[in-house]
Amino acid sequence: MDFDQSKDLLKDLIAIETVGGNEGEMASYLAEFLTANGIKNQIFELKPGRYNLVAEIGDQPSPVLVFEGHQDVVSLVDPDQWTHAPFGSEIVGKKLYGRGSSDMKGGLAAEITAIVNLKESGQPINGTIRLLVTVGEESSRYDHMQGAQYFADNGYLDDVTAMIVGEPSSLPLDWLNSEAKSKPFSLTAFERASLMAANHNSEQFMVNFSHRGSVTYEVRATGKAAHSSTPELGINAIDSLMQFYNAQEEYFQTFSAVDPVLGPTTPVVTKITGGNQLNSVPATASVFGKIRTIPAESNQDIEADLRALVDRVNQETEADLAFHLIGSKMPVSGSADNPLMQNLQRLGEEYLHQTVPLGGMKAETDGSEYFKRNPDLAIAVFGPGNMTAHQIDEYLDLDNFAAFIQIYEEAARDFFAPTGIVESDQGPAAVNNAGSLG
Repeated sequence: MDFDQSKDLLKDLIAIETVGGNEGEMASYLAEFLTANGIKNQIFELKPGRYNLVAEIGDQPSPVLVFEGHQDVVSLVDPDQWTHAPFGSEIVGKKLYGRGSSDMKGGLAAEITAIVNLKESGQPINGTIRLLVTVGEESSRYDHMQGAQYFADNGYLDDVTAMIVGEPSSLPLDWLNSEAKSKPFSLTAFERASLMAANHNSEQFMVNFSHRGSVTYEVRATGKAAHSSTPELGINAIDSLMQFYNAQEEYFQTFSAVDPVLGPTTPVVTKITGGNQLNSVPATASVFGKIRTIPAESNQDIEADLRALVDRVNQETEADLAFHLIGSKMPVSGSADNPLMQNLQRLGEEYLHQTVPLGGMKAETDGSEYFKRNPDLAIAVFGPGNMTAHQIDEYLDLDNFAAFIQIYEEAARDFFAPTGIVESDQGPAAVNNAGSLG
């Protein structure tokens, strides 16, 4: 594929509106595209209109290298505030605008281009390259990361040695002047200055070998409605919920561990609801929270502590409080010394014209589900996107898009080279004797 064809692929993906779903249309498009390029693939319907896709190339069952990405995108926030059509893929200079351009259809298009180019080269692949394309990564509901869960639960990670997730992995270069804005990279002032001096790009990239997990939950208080003139006849759910809220704030202060790469556990109350009208005692109220977790303070312990806190408050208040776990995503703990990370760092510096540090992400990716299934899996989060992800006028720098196509191609070649960067005794990939996906 030449670069114009890669841009056309990206434009087509952006034009398919996958806000909060509709991945079926995109999966069907990708299936046709891959088939036309001689790459066997299969799609799976998880829910009506929502399809995962898997594709493979290679000449041996192992080792297995995975390229991974999600199809869904977040909402437009305020469509009237966009100065470029959200699904129009308008190009201005070196920037291609559109929802999902950065997070993460740009990374996905770069991965697919690299796989097609490797297939077209005719060079032997001494292993298997597997493409996993998911639904539901951006959802904050109870079905969060359902696409990744499907692949993890159905054996698609069991034989995998390493994975590259094409999520955004850069900051604007000028953000390195600010300690607050560069916080996602966890860098010292000296490190930030050194990176800026060595950077010949508008963005600063990092190869992420670890990332935080999360515990997302709701605590719901159920009381009894009454007229506000006779509150003694009711049970105020908001009053009871505030007792939990205050106890929760005290609990948050007990988090003390600091991961050298990921930093501390970070709790945030994200939403509070309660009551129906101003002249009634509220019968229900809820608080929602998201705690970004690290390995030293486990998801299981945090969930157990929150449940115990609810039980304690229930003994002290009239309303009935209930804990609802919305999602628990494990932190990914990797090593900067892993050969894949080292090679991606080298390739990033070559093609992005900057020093590329190794580090960890504050947020989470589909990798949480995969790492839970296969804790020996090396997961690198490294993609062309930037911090305009989820923002108005999201865009992708096309020079970085082109660079990542080359990075992904060479990373795969190096991975399977006879004197390659990875040795594996993993089992066979899920391909039957006919060569079609099973």
